[in-house]
Amino acid sequence: MKLSDAMRRLELELGAVVNLEVLHPGFVEYPELALASDQYYHHGEFCRWAKLRPGGLKVCSENKARSKLLAACGRSFCGCCPNGIWDCAAPVLLDGYLAAIAYIGYFRFGKELPPEFVGRQPAELAEKSVAGIRFHARWLAELVRMELAGCRERRPPGGKKRSDAYYLEQCERFIDRSYHQEPALADLAEILRVNPNHLGSAIRRASNGRSFRELLTERRIREAKLLFSLEPSRHTVAGVGRRCGFSDSNYFSTVFRKHTGCSPREFLRRISGGGVT
Repeated sequence: MKLSDAMRRLELELGAVVNLEVLHPGFVEYPELALASDQYYHHGEFCRWAKLRPGGLKVCSENKARSKLLAACGRSFCGCCPNGIWDCAAPVLLDGYLAAIAYIGYFRFGKELPPEFVGRQPAELAEKSVAGIRFHARWLAELVRMELAGCRERRPPGGKKRSDAYYLEQCERFIDRSYHQEPALADLAEILRVNPNHLGSAIRRASNGRSFRELLTERRIREAKLLFSLEPSRHTVAGVGRRCGFSDSNYFSTVFRKHTGCSPREFLRRISGGGVT
């Protein structure tokens, strides 16, 4: 069974959300370890909603940074995020280094969710379920470790220098799965285990001089145009901006105009025949 399929099966068995924070280049080099785009981040409905609120993405990013520090110590742990969602995390260690973090959770624990959230409510955590969730988190972490080690043994590094095109491809894949969050060049460099300056230079050489930040912005604007085009009457400018990773609607409008030649509202009017103001 593929790793991605095993994670989906765990979600069904436990009624939970399962995802990985990947920190090892093997996850981008070995097809066996490829995940669906939503499996690289916490994709619970409430969590997606919370990230779209003003300041929500910053809160989630800071909480994830803290969990990475805890996982680096090599022990699994459980707890609630600032939004009241309970998760269990288990580190994946390979050669003494943190290669990934396995998360299983998305449960409520002693805190009411904001009344303005109208989506599917996370289940209340049952105390009797905690031991089982911890067991499965550790099991998943060990499965990931063995799969990663196995892939490396079957195809050991050959010492071949990676091309600029390789780094650009990995950059585009990384941006595709994280543009709506707060990705940084340093994050990708950590996964690929290269110097950020070397990585940035390689990306520029392979993309006609565009930087990581410029590629990220282009991806976000493409997504914004798609969202506006699919259901123009449903979306607000600020809402689309947040969904695409812009926490400030004014900045989003400025960047959108720079890339498209018109403001988001002008774009909406054009595609809706003047029906949207």
